[in-house]
Amino acid sequence: MNMSDPKAPVLVGVGESSGKALKAAQGTEWPSTAELASAAVKVALADSGAAEKLAASVDCLLSTRLFHDSGLPHPFGSPENHPEAVAIASGLDPATLLYGDVGGQSPQKHVNQLACDLYAGKYTAVVIASAENTGTVKRARRSEKALDWNQAATREMTDLRTDDDKMLTPYEWRQAIIDMPMAYAMVENARRDRLGLDRDSYAQDMARLWSAFSEVSMTREHAQFARHWTPEELLEEAHGNYRLNDPYRRWMVAQDAVELGAAVIMTTAGHAAELGIAEDQMIYLHSGADASEPLMSLRPDLSVSSAMEHAFPTAMDLAGLQAKDIGPMDIYSCFPVAVSLAIDALGSPDRAPGSYTLTGGLSFFGGPGNSYSTHGIVALTQALRRDGSRPGLISANGGVINKESVGIYAAHPVEGGWSPDRIAAPHRIGKTDHIREEYYFDGKAVIKSYAMPYGKKSRGAASLWLEDEQGLPAIGVLPDAPEDTDLIGMTVDVRTDDNRNVATLTG
Repeated sequence: MNMSDPKAPVLVGVGESSGKALKAAQGTEWPSTAELASAAVKVALADSGAAEKLAASVDCLLSTRLFHDSGLPHPFGSPENHPEAVAIASGLDPATLLYGDVGGQSPQKHVNQLACDLYAGKYTAVVIASAENTGTVKRARRSEKALDWNQAATREMTDLRTDDDKMLTPYEWRQAIIDMPMAYAMVENARRDRLGLDRDSYAQDMARLWSAFSEVSMTREHAQFARHWTPEELLEEAHGNYRLNDPYRRWMVAQDAVELGAAVIMTTAGHAAELGIAEDQMIYLHSGADASEPLMSLRPDLSVSSAMEHAFPTAMDLAGLQAKDIGPMDIYSCFPVAVSLAIDALGSPDRAPGSYTLTGGLSFFGGPGNSYSTHGIVALTQALRRDGSRPGLISANGGVINKESVGIYAAHPVEGGWSPDRIAAPHRIGKTDHIREEYYFDGKAVIKSYAMPYGKKSRGAASLWLEDEQGLPAIGVLPDAPEDTDLIGMTVDVRTDDNRNVATLTG
């Protein structure tokens, strides 16, 4: 073993679990998040090849934050100290318990920080565990099943939640952007306009990308919605693929009705060697970068991701790599535009569409809340163990494309040794001076992007991204938008009404 860098952070064990696996193995019908996470932890310990010794040396456990504790509660409760509940169920007794931040970027963000902590000797071995059981919650509600997942805490944890946890603002809600499909549709149509594509051509591009992702889902044991969709099927009504909005149908968005758990165990190369863990089990974190930008109504351009445009090149520069050097990668894929903007930020490398995912993505593998990228890291670790000839990459995204974390991993240590400066300091992009918060106005404006909601029996008001005659961006609503019409470039008259910018088409 190359022991020239014993303090280098390494991944030594990975594991996943699912409701269907727990039911098959144990008859568990209503799995809690602690059960799902701890099952994955046990798989990860066994995966290391030194389960008992590694378990005894775990002195930190981080639980990815549940959706239940991220502003989306359900009636069945959750443990007061989720990291403690996972530790107890896993048979671990770590001195430090951490509860993660809000957002899909958080698994990779926390890996980046914990790698530095391991190098500094703050911890010996760290478990990052995640789980979501939104599918269980939905089944229980439908069947009127009474469940109680509350669990009193017996010790303290450190809560890593930051004040950067908002996804949408009241201003955006009032303009009918009430959920993630509407918010991302606005970003998707803005990117389409930047590329100069019509609605049909862009929809076909999305369908080809998502078809390739769906095929990859067939390779993952715990995928919740594995099915190979053709591009044509993704643009049709069949198989419950109803229209959500312009431009999304149901199977082009993240599916949260999952029962999933994942775990990653990190330590140092030196400690792994002391435990007798084989060298070919170790995957090295080579670099990492984190960036954030303002919420969607405070950004000057929705067609690009400034956070991605900072995080990707920063992580690659720190690793001494270019996009063409990357082998396996998993790009966060809640909606097609999250992948497309990442490809844009990478410089559009010449790769097959399916090579941007290792799981099948949040539509077909499943979208377990803040936890998805833990599964991506599991899949990347497995891929690099099979073929470590090229480094791999994880992209984790949070909010509405406004929080991005990137990690670059390899099957070999960093040449010359690892150091904490390979993890970039978090970069926060500020609001552009000319943008006004909660901007209301009366006058003319041009539609720069939009999202048009479609219910199963009715159609709602379109949400608009506008530019007024002073060149200032704003969000508004168009109550009587024409159906199946590209609204981009149209002129509207806007009037302020009850904290809304209400638009009507001119002419």
